Amino acid sequence: MLDVCIKVAQGIYLWYQQGYNPPQLRDNMLAVFQAFKSAYDVKNADKLSKVISDSYSGSLYGTKNKTELWGLFKGTFDTIPLGFNPSLTINIYQVTEDSKEVFQAVIDFKSNISVLFVPIKHIDSDRVFIEVRPEKPYGIWKITRIEKIQE
Repeated sequence: MLDVCIKVAQGIYLWYQQGYNPPQLRDNMLAVFQAFKSAYDVKNADKLSKVISDSYSGSLYGTKNKTELWGLFKGTFDTIPLGFNPSLTINIYQVTEDSKEVFQAVIDFKSNISVLFVPIKHIDSDRVFIEVRPEKPYGIWKITRIEKIQE
């Protein structure tokens, strides 16, 4: 079967198999992914950390907690020279759970760094497992886990 892609928002794509109904991406999840992409694209680690839960745990690029993940992004952004612009694409391949308590999916992050709209470097996370949960007291959805998938 062929994979089909739906553009959910600028830089966010949902992939599904042709002949099947595509999963829906709720507004809460779209807002989380858009906030993540927006912060990444402007190289703002502090803004990015606002969509990451304080209880974050994971294995993305060897980070285990929110502080390490923030440090990774901060260090990366600090090394990108002025005038070099990252652009993040988020591909959603499989939604494994979507309830009022948790959203889980298999996704990947693809980053292109360009100068004057000319791509010069491409970074690919490969497929990762992401978990997003609402946090108390206001129910704001935040990323609680990003795990590298070992294939």
